Amino acid sequence: MKKDYISMLVLVGLLSACKNQPQGIQREVTNISDSSMVDINHYDVKKINVGDNITNKPMASQIISMNGKEKYVMLDEFHLYIFDWQQGILEDSVPLHQCGILRNCSGFNYINPDSIIIYNDGKKTVFLIESNGNIQKRWNIPRSDNYIQWVSSVNALNGTRIESDHEKFLFSGSILGALSQAKGLTIPISECLYKESGEWKSVAYYPDLYMQYNWGRYYMNCTYVTKDSKGRYLYSFPILDKVLRYNNDFSSCDTIPMKSRYGKGIEEFAFDSSEEDEINEIRYYISQTSYSNIMYDPYRNIYLRFAEHPLLDWSEKGAFCKPFSIVASDTEGKILSESSISTDYKKFHYQNMHVCKEGIAIAMENPDENHIYFACIKISGTFKSTAQ
Repeated sequence: MKKDYISMLVLVGLLSACKNQPQGIQREVTNISDSSMVDINHYDVKKINVGDNITNKPMASQIISMNGKEKYVMLDEFHLYIFDWQQGILEDSVPLHQCGILRNCSGFNYINPDSIIIYNDGKKTVFLIESNGNIQKRWNIPRSDNYIQWVSSVNALNGTRIESDHEKFLFSGSILGALSQAKGLTIPISECLYKESGEWKSVAYYPDLYMQYNWGRYYMNCTYVTKDSKGRYLYSFPILDKVLRYNNDFSSCDTIPMKSRYGKGIEEFAFDSSEEDEINEIRYYISQTSYSNIMYDPYRNIYLRFAEHPLLDWSEKGAFCKPFSIVASDTEGKILSESSISTDYKKFHYQNMHVCKEGIAIAMENPDENHIYFACIKISGTFKSTAQ
């Protein structure tokens, strides 16, 4: 079985990862032993009361600040529901009927009551609405009937939330397919929609390392994006130890070393084409150290990245959830801490995870369909906050 490790290939990957002359931060990556910053095994539990008519497993949601108070906003088909974060009670809703049926990879970004972005994946349409649900503008994502295989499928879920500034919206996604078959191609993962002109422009791409080796067809292709207080966009790829960081206009890119101290490298997908079925895809993915969500914490001005560790006891019949750790870094590229969950990792839902004033809020498994339970994990230390 051929084995190619990221530790051997990271130089090649980073040299071609950013298309605009990457400027790596010159820091020695060491094994950080501190785990005290994020105490993942001790947390408070917060409940959001959704009742019996609203889903308790939303795929798109946010924690936002409104009039100095935190709100939990979630999408459930025809409405955005707004809850008081501290009390867990429903305060308001935004009707979305004018935007059509919102399912699958549809999502939103609640900027303020007068500016709410809705993405309808089925229609491939972006809507700008206000809090009464009235459409202010709409744009169609340029996709032809002859859909090109190597064009990313946009989604607006929590890991690839729609990002926004005064000039543009950023939409991101991933490819379903073996990227190793796309040698010589440049495959975008993010597109900018410029508000005034309506122009769409590809701005960020899969690192060449994805095309040089076989990493499977799905799980290692997923991308994760966030934006920091300086308007820089950070990208976390499952196979890369480092996070790529573009400036606001995507004219330059540097790297942030956020490698897990538990990771020993990643092997190339070892099955031949006849064996590329779903079971083998999962078996490969859960056997490797990989990386997932990247989040910016404005309250403490730090980056938080999730590292997923090999799962050894999958039965090939049920759902699978990998053990994980949380790597914390300052914005200059210094790793501050890594905290590994030691027990009960299966009860956390990565797809519903947010930064809040307390620290990190991660949804938990529970039998109560009328509530969403969050583990609120505190982040300790002295930080220079950028939050307003």
